[in-house]
Amino acid sequence: MISLDMKYTSLYWALRFVENKLDIHNKFYKDCEITIDAENQKVDYSNKIIVKNEVCSKLVRHKDFVILECVDRLLTKGYKPNEIILQGGENKPDIIVVNFKIYCEQWGNDFKNFSNSFEIINSNDIAMIYTSRLVSGLLEYKNLIFTNNDIFNYGFFEDNIKVHEIKPIKAKNTVIENISDINDYEIFEDELIRYKGNSKKVIVPNGITTIGASAFWDCTSVVEIQLPETLTRIGGDAFYYCKNLEKLVIPKSVWIMGNNPFAGCPKLILENKSEHFQLIDGILYNKDLTNLIHYTISKTDKTFSIPNSVICLGKHCFYDCNNLEHITIPESVIKFENNPFSGCEKLTIKNKSSYYHIKEGVIYNKFKTTIIGCLNGSKIAKLEIPESVTLISRNSFWNCKNINKIVLSKNINRIGYNPFAGCSNFELESKNDKFVVENGILYNQDFTLIICCPNLATGKTIKIRDTVKSINRGAFSGCLNLKEIDFINVTYIDKSSFTNCISIEEIYFPDNVTYIGEWAFAYCLNLKKVQINSKTIIDKNAFSQCPVEIEIR
Repeated sequence: MISLDMKYTSLYWALRFVENKLDIHNKFYKDCEITIDAENQKVDYSNKIIVKNEVCSKLVRHKDFVILECVDRLLTKGYKPNEIILQGGENKPDIIVVNFKIYCEQWGNDFKNFSNSFEIINSNDIAMIYTSRLVSGLLEYKNLIFTNNDIFNYGFFEDNIKVHEIKPIKAKNTVIENISDINDYEIFEDELIRYKGNSKKVIVPNGITTIGASAFWDCTSVVEIQLPETLTRIGGDAFYYCKNLEKLVIPKSVWIMGNNPFAGCPKLILENKSEHFQLIDGILYNKDLTNLIHYTISKTDKTFSIPNSVICLGKHCFYDCNNLEHITIPESVIKFENNPFSGCEKLTIKNKSSYYHIKEGVIYNKFKTTIIGCLNGSKIAKLEIPESVTLISRNSFWNCKNINKIVLSKNINRIGYNPFAGCSNFELESKNDKFVVENGILYNQDFTLIICCPNLATGKTIKIRDTVKSINRGAFSGCLNLKEIDFINVTYIDKSSFTNCISIEEIYFPDNVTYIGEWAFAYCLNLKKVQINSKTIIDKNAFSQCPVEIEIR
């Protein structure tokens, strides 16, 4: 079901809905409560918001989540529930708020195509086309306001626009300073999408307002980054794996950031000038100390008690903090985002939160229906997953090298991406009809997708089963002995599928391979030659850190 998809349950939390009952997510506003029934794909907008068309109460289409996010933004801004009408239907606005019509669309081509064809019948009317998405922990939105036979970019949701006001404003041209290394930056409008240079000191151009998600990912040459005073947003994973980064100051202008932008930066000593965040003893929190964002890797403390104010442990917030041996989690914590303790090989946890259970280092949600993660230092000869579990979350067993065997129980119906990447010494067994293990490799039910191939299941060569069309994210990651691959009928190779396969030297991709994902063969340190069709789409960094020569045919 689309509403049970992990990226959508992540959206619910980003909107601060809390799952107090299984698959039931609630949020209380000043004048109403909204309830999401994820299992039945429905939203109860309360009897104070007028729902004229029941299609608006469903979570079936991607745009339904845009409608939900837009309603949340309206209520958070200060509009009253009884001022909001959900209309929906063909050629009708999805939301009407105080006679202002809002048309919601899915991010991307749907939004673009609808915007290009949209016309206001009455020139005196005013309307908006709205879209949003969740990227690496940050909620992004776009809107276009149509009025007076013109199109505007701002003037409704901004902080300086009061409730019930509409002041249409056009976007200003972004002015980026002329600098000598401008070609080192991939910039779109006022966002730094990616840094492509190899300087030790990087001065981000003035005029940039957003550092995009993963913009500096794996920039190992960088020692210091100077951010401009125009910067307002730092995307999730922005400086991930900048292993030599030592100095970065968060400017006072920054008011929001995504999932731990500084994970994997072992030498980094942060400074903070923004009033929207607090940096206390090397630990970065949001302003009100409810969200723990980043714990400095080089801190020498062996123990840490999380403050009682914290309700959320952010994605990878303790990533690679190997000095830590013991953490106490208080009762206040109600949310672990994606694998907050990954890479902490010595860590044990004293858990006081009623929202999570920890047994043998394996972390379950409060209902014991989901495996959230597993502590890297856990030593388990055989893990039989409890029959109560229906979901294994993404990255949950990442780099757990001391687990020898995992048995998939019969009630599991969803497995997130990358769950077993880096588990170099384990094998899989399945008692589940939806997930089949053949010759040590985990497939979906109809053998069209390889979910995971453990290191122990491969020798020097592997011939992909001829039924397989797709290779899952991280599926072969860390298969150290794998040297030759025959892709047969594979069309889609997902992100990070073969990272750290250090024995691969040469690959021939047949013409049926149409897509190779980001980081798909990153850190294949001996990969020297690739033959590939000119029509195959190769995503960014697909062969990062490889001494590879790509031959296009």
